[in-house]
Amino acid sequence: MNQRMYFLDNLRALVIFLVVVMHVSLCYMKYAPSWWFVIDPAQSMFFTYVVMLIDVPIMAIMFFLAGYFALPSLQKHGMHRFWTGKLRRIVIPWVIGVLFLSPPAMYMILLSRGKAPGYMEFWAGQFWTSMFSQSVFWFLGILTLFYLILSGFYRISPRLQSPPRMSRMPSPLFPILFITATAGIFLGMNQFFPVDTWISRYYLIVFQPLRLGVYLLYFWLGILAWKRNWFTRQGYTPKLFPWLVVCLVSAVVYLTFKGMMAPRGNEFPIQLGNALAFNVFAYSTLMTGVALFRRAINNSGGFWKSFSASSYGIYLFHSLAVYYGAYYLLNFKASPFIKAPILLICSVLSCWVLTVALKKVKVIARIL
Repeated sequence: MNQRMYFLDNLRALVIFLVVVMHVSLCYMKYAPSWWFVIDPAQSMFFTYVVMLIDVPIMAIMFFLAGYFALPSLQKHGMHRFWTGKLRRIVIPWVIGVLFLSPPAMYMILLSRGKAPGYMEFWAGQFWTSMFSQSVFWFLGILTLFYLILSGFYRISPRLQSPPRMSRMPSPLFPILFITATAGIFLGMNQFFPVDTWISRYYLIVFQPLRLGVYLLYFWLGILAWKRNWFTRQGYTPKLFPWLVVCLVSAVVYLTFKGMMAPRGNEFPIQLGNALAFNVFAYSTLMTGVALFRRAINNSGGFWKSFSASSYGIYLFHSLAVYYGAYYLLNFKASPFIKAPILLICSVLSCWVLTVALKKVKVIARIL
């Protein structure tokens, strides 16, 4: 990768760190989902707001970056080598994660509430029936689906097979049209599903119906951005200040509408405002992140080199570190503002060290 593009890897590493922050915060937020893995009695609204804000843009950015890097990889390596790499890096971790790392995560729901049977009894019974989940590995399943869609279109589309030829600046209307499309999908699905619904009954694919189409559009946006040479020296780069202003304003608006969804979520004007604010916030956060990292964190040395290289392993392993760490902190009588940082630091560092250690094993290094 060209030196000037390291900021995208660094942005992805920060987003993964924010995923861990969100999962830690869920343990200490007020009004946590009743099914959350560990709910500590030490709670604060601060962590509720942290969860609400981080939840919006992180996966949109992850799917955008996946799309941005997918097409050049497919063009460079060809279909066979592309899928050999994805099998090793995405599909195998997905399968192993669902079979061996997701069950102990779901087991924590019962264990933390004092209702757990023996683990093998749980794995053979409840996990595959009433408590099936892919935990954090749902992302890899959806990503595999999007790669399959891209591969199908790649076979029949000469435009996808051709390299980018010239830089194209997006029209001023483009963000409006894109946000309108994603908000329309979000709002349309909200007519059939509550905003935070998860569907897991199909086993192979676990998803949020309001967001699946939105994420597919962000994956496509990443492909489009690469084809049009966005973020290169000659191409389009978003301006930091205006997008930061939009990001901050939309965050406040989103929190306002999100707070009204629980008591008034069946009212169409509230659904419309929530859908628009959600998607303006997601898009503006992506643009703000790209602008900020391209300007200030476009290097591949020191801290960022190690953290970026280990971020995928941190994503794969962090759930058990967070949930079991939160479980052992239940009896620690302290403020959530003490417990949450302890849990966050210990979870990130332990997964970082584990990833570095596992990378010394040649077979595992090819995955991580």
